[in-house]
Amino acid sequence: MVRQAARLRALHVVTTVCVGMSVLSACSRAGDRNRLPPAAEFLFAAGDSTYWVHSSSEGIRVRSAPILLTEVDGHFYEVFVAEDGVEYSDASFTSSRIWSRELLHSDSTLLFEDSTVMHEAAAWEKRHPLEVPIDPDNEQTTDDPRTVVTENIEIVDVHGPYLTYRHLLDVDVEVAEPHRHEGRREVVDVRYGKRATLIGLFGAVEAARVVLVGRASLAKIKDSVQKANDERALAARETLDSFHFDSTSFGITDIGRAPAVAFLVPGTGIDGDALAVYLPPIAAAAPPWWSGVRPSLPDWTVDSSRVHWNRGTYDVVARPLADGNALKLGLSAHTLGPSREWPIATVAAPAYQLITLDAPSVGTQLRAALARAFDISTTLDGIVQRAHWLRHHAIDSLHGRPNFADRRTRRLRRAPDPKFSSLHRGTLHVHTRDTNSGHGRWLANL
Repeated sequence: MVRQAARLRALHVVTTVCVGMSVLSACSRAGDRNRLPPAAEFLFAAGDSTYWVHSSSEGIRVRSAPILLTEVDGHFYEVFVAEDGVEYSDASFTSSRIWSRELLHSDSTLLFEDSTVMHEAAAWEKRHPLEVPIDPDNEQTTDDPRTVVTENIEIVDVHGPYLTYRHLLDVDVEVAEPHRHEGRREVVDVRYGKRATLIGLFGAVEAARVVLVGRASLAKIKDSVQKANDERALAARETLDSFHFDSTSFGITDIGRAPAVAFLVPGTGIDGDALAVYLPPIAAAAPPWWSGVRPSLPDWTVDSSRVHWNRGTYDVVARPLADGNALKLGLSAHTLGPSREWPIATVAAPAYQLITLDAPSVGTQLRAALARAFDISTTLDGIVQRAHWLRHHAIDSLHGRPNFADRRTRRLRRAPDPKFSSLHRGTLHVHTRDTNSGHGRWLANL
């Protein structure tokens, strides 16, 4: 009996040790898993760049490029602006066009062009038949040519199939008075190059309501300026009558991941400069196509201290830095244990959208097309940014921002949209064109 009891005790001890070793082994494996980032792959658009993030048991890899991509029903489109121009000793002409290209096809679709610059250039050449084009990089040009005709296109935002852009046109011709300086905002379908209308986007009833709210908003702003007596209001009053509501000058924006319409009301300054009033965004009822857009949009906390995208098995998180000009991007897993966040990169603000590549997973053909598009974009802009996060080495930041190419190249440049300004709600923004620098500048915030 004593021997049998001893054997039973020995068996119990061995069994306990084995079970304990199994538990320790399982815990060790769980601990290893908790130390590794979750599997994830997505495109993250922020600032003037798109970041391609791939996370696996090998670590996190990040690649960035000055490229604008959007996804519509599983099809990926690249959007770019092409600039061309011609210089003479006393004249300068620059035109811009917007193109889109589905990544799996080589042909591009023209989204927007304005023939004004080409017409003015042809007319000038007829008046000066002996003038020949010059290379501004190798030949001296005048700092103040008598004829300058330029157009500038800036991408404001993209929501699935619809691209919002701002078109600015300056016509200063030696024989024409007054000069023309115009600006407006428009929406175009990246798939077909068709200009979008409020009725086509939101339906006739909702479009009519949005237009009424927009007109009332402009009337309220004008009335406030007329009644105000401060210095800024007095300055604005001189040009107030030049602002006329245009229901076709609008863009798509979002408020809390819901659709909204932002009207740009064109006007003219006392010196003929192009001015614009940006009306506060008007919330619109979500149309059916918005269901494919909403998951890609940033979801901000109430205090604006954090933005995230919930992707099921993982979260993508971004936190603004103190100056508000950059975001710290991170990745966290949905686990039963304590949550952990893996740093990805510090990127330029604002955050625009996140497009997943893993739900559903993209095929090898599309992945190769994405790689080619990144290669071309970074080559044209003269910079390639790559970074790697390995198991024991986290990335703090991606240093520097792309130096975007100038003329006769593809480029991405987003406009400084008031949507991303802390002052945009209920604020009148007046925008003017600086014809010397060719860039927009803020004239006043009333």
